[in-house]
Amino acid sequence: MKKINLLITMFFAFLICNAKIADNAKWDYPIKPGMEEWNLLETEQERIDALQVPEEILATLSPDDAVHLCITFPSFGNFTAWNTPQEGFTVMVERYNLFRHLLSRKDIGKGLIAAYKDAGMSGFKTLPYSNEFWSLKLFYLELLLSQKEILQSLTPEEKLELMTEARSKYFEKINNEDFASLLEALFSLRIMASILEVETYPELMASPNRETITDFINSGWLSDKGLPIE
Repeated sequence: MKKINLLITMFFAFLICNAKIADNAKWDYPIKPGMEEWNLLETEQERIDALQVPEEILATLSPDDAVHLCITFPSFGNFTAWNTPQEGFTVMVERYNLFRHLLSRKDIGKGLIAAYKDAGMSGFKTLPYSNEFWSLKLFYLELLLSQKEILQSLTPEEKLELMTEARSKYFEKINNEDFASLLEALFSLRIMASILEVETYPELMASPNRETITDFINSGWLSDKGLPIE
């Protein structure tokens, strides 16, 4: 009888565990732009509060689920409302617990790089995410990948993989009429420059344009347009 009771207890524990995993995997922002409930929110603080991820969800997110919530974040373009991309992203980190969580993790770089490699000039090639406002979403992904906390969590092989992909994206953009302006190219360039800085690359440290490059890395915006990547 004791064995039967033990088996029943273990069975229910298994079901509860599976339910918790499933809840985390399918969790989505309950209120977001485009919903009627979103339009009923009256203040900016209410809109910020609506996009917080429950702490119990954050605490148990797998690396893939963390990347999923990052890519599907409803207000991913908020960084454009500020003077520079980095200033905007810093505000997003201050406002939303998801980004503080992402920057504290050491295991999401691989998933972010995989998503970046799947990103083409018109949308994700295979990943089942929305491609609405695509150029902005690509900039957002590149902005996240250029954060020092993310780059420092990467292995040397991952840094090289990301550097190679960012360089490829740069040339794809300048040869694509949908990504023909300086702004589009800047986000790819910043990933490369940020990796070189994290690695204290000697040529970068000794560059006569060191101050301009540092300002570019810190702000995400380049005032001097004469820094092409060949």
